[in-house]
Amino acid sequence: MENKSFDVIIVGGSYSGLSAAMSLGRSLRQVLVIDSGLPCNRQTPHSHNFITQDGEKPAVISAKAKLQVDIYKTVQFYNGLAVKALKTNKGFEITTESGEIFKARKVLFATGVKDLLPEIEGFANCWGISVLHCPYCHGYEVKNEKTAIIANGEMGFEFAKL
Repeated sequence: MENKSFDVIIVGGSYSGLSAAMSLGRSLRQVLVIDSGLPCNRQTPHSHNFITQDGEKPAVISAKAKLQVDIYKTVQFYNGLAVKALKTNKGFEITTESGEIFKARKVLFATGVKDLLPEIEGFANCWGISVLHCPYCHGYEVKNEKTAIIANGEMGFEFAKL
């Protein structure tokens, strides 16, 4: 990648990062989206509560969004992991896992969440498929089914009510 200086670097290229990239790109800002390609919903078979996309695979939604953002020549993509951010006199420097350094006047972190899973054999393989973490996202599909809740303290009680 020749250009290493941008108006804005967006760390995270899923739904919110791509939405921001589109808005900034349409505003003629020079934008770099740095994304590892490992969203937390990567093995979830269906997305819910996302208007016009209910039931669609998260990867399909992201791929369509990226195609739409890619139209704007002011937006570039870097496949990799951002590992360090440094404030400078002129803005920010973002260093990637491979050692590349990119500069920008502004940085937007759109990294989402990281699920911390218990060390239970097979748990990670079922995450988002049969082990469901969000009653708002997945509750409708399993309504009236037998359910086990794994939680500590009052949170377990609150999840049970949902």
